[in-house]
Amino acid sequence: RITTMNPAHTITSTGQNSGTNEDVVVTENAKAVCHRDLPAVNQDDRHKGTILLFYQYIEPEWTEAEHKQALKKVIEIGMKYNITGRGRVAPEGLNCTLTGKPEDVRSFCYSLRAWKEVFNETDFKLTDGVDFSKLFKSLSIRKATELVAYGLAREKAPSLEKFAGTHLEADEYHKAMQDPETVIIDVRNAYESAIGHFQPPKEGAKLIDPKMRNSIEFPKWLNSEDTQKQLNGKKVLMYCTGGIRCERATALLNQMSAVSDTLKPKGVYHCRGGIERYVKTFPSGGYWKGKNYLFDRRMEQTPSIKNAETVEQGITAKCCLCRTKWTSYRGQFKCNRSLCRVPVIVCELCTIVATKNPESLSCELCREGYRAPSNVPDLVALKRKADNIVSIPSDTARPSSKKKKIYYKDRLFLRRLPLSITATKIKEELGPNRVKFIKWLIDHENGNFYGSCMLEMFSENDAKHVIEKASTKMGIQVERKKIKVSEAFITGDENLFVGFIQKEYPPIGY
Repeated sequence: RITTMNPAHTITSTGQNSGTNEDVVVTENAKAVCHRDLPAVNQDDRHKGTILLFYQYIEPEWTEAEHKQALKKVIEIGMKYNITGRGRVAPEGLNCTLTGKPEDVRSFCYSLRAWKEVFNETDFKLTDGVDFSKLFKSLSIRKATELVAYGLAREKAPSLEKFAGTHLEADEYHKAMQDPETVIIDVRNAYESAIGHFQPPKEGAKLIDPKMRNSIEFPKWLNSEDTQKQLNGKKVLMYCTGGIRCERATALLNQMSAVSDTLKPKGVYHCRGGIERYVKTFPSGGYWKGKNYLFDRRMEQTPSIKNAETVEQGITAKCCLCRTKWTSYRGQFKCNRSLCRVPVIVCELCTIVATKNPESLSCELCREGYRAPSNVPDLVALKRKADNIVSIPSDTARPSSKKKKIYYKDRLFLRRLPLSITATKIKEELGPNRVKFIKWLIDHENGNFYGSCMLEMFSENDAKHVIEKASTKMGIQVERKKIKVSEAFITGDENLFVGFIQKEYPPIGY
């Protein structure tokens, strides 16, 4: 049964989270504002504050000069309209949580559109009617190398143009969760998921929690055999707070599937605008359970018309000390483990103890002894291989457009080399009269050698000989470690070895 209301619609829901048989759906809230006028300010909200969440990726990324100009411009516009808040400007784009007066915030957004055409594609997420005490006190826009700390900047970044997942509006995402052949991945950190997450209907999708302490663990989790078994052959949905983490996460999965024979999801999707837009579209909750952890002064977000008691009942989080049920993060307490340091929940009664004895604090993952997968994928090699398979973006969730592969006849690409490798060791193993030059490949962000190199061979036959040897059961081993050898694609680096001076050791970074 569907009953039309204005502006909301009431629909019969198969979900069990709202406490009723019906969910209120404000369909207008499901729509992104890309290439549209921003919503007008309600009369009642004109004398209150507004919070703005937005991000915008840039491809190809900004040059160093453009990056510097962008940082200056964003600060300039923010100062002009008395905007406060926090933001990151990286070569790959912009990510901000900002606050101000309703009209000033809208003027800021329109100024970005006037500055760069690409910001017409930006989904500006506005929340009006916010108490001024919840607004930021100052403006801080920082220069960064990456918008989300996945460790996927620059030459490691999967192309969004080629591999980004398909956006679903909030109401479409809601329906997608009803599909039993679907898995849902919460790409936020575990401490965020602890106080709120999606709970699909019983006969619907399966929820997967990667148990991440921080975003840099996601590529390793996605690279694990167990994870890939769960995703293969399934429709994959991802979600996060406002959508930005899903952009790179879905692209990484699609990139991996483009080069893998055993990882073939049936489409990769994410909720446009993230949880933030979903709970505005479903103010009675829909399939959302608990609170949405926020990184602004509001701290958390709940469905606006869902009973507070029902919200609390849907959360199982506990104080990390006394184990009493507690559902809010306050006081900026952190896990005491030096390699963890994630936020932990401390109830009011334990605040004094936590302050005096911070070494007693432990997060839920450390408490259970959980260790994240440790096998780091070769992200540079993965990107290179996938980019040479997929030449143009596809309209489907997993791009499949391919271009003809063209290889150098006398070059090879080596990876999984030990970090103690030398030019002499490679030549000894492959043949001193076969290898002419060895170019060590480095991470341009920190100058570190990451275990890969490019070889120029003396002849085409020498290259074929090494490829054949690498394809045998024993393969090629250096320092008892089996290395990977492949042909080298032509990628506009024909002059790589012109005037080349051989270095015996790979660089150690700076």
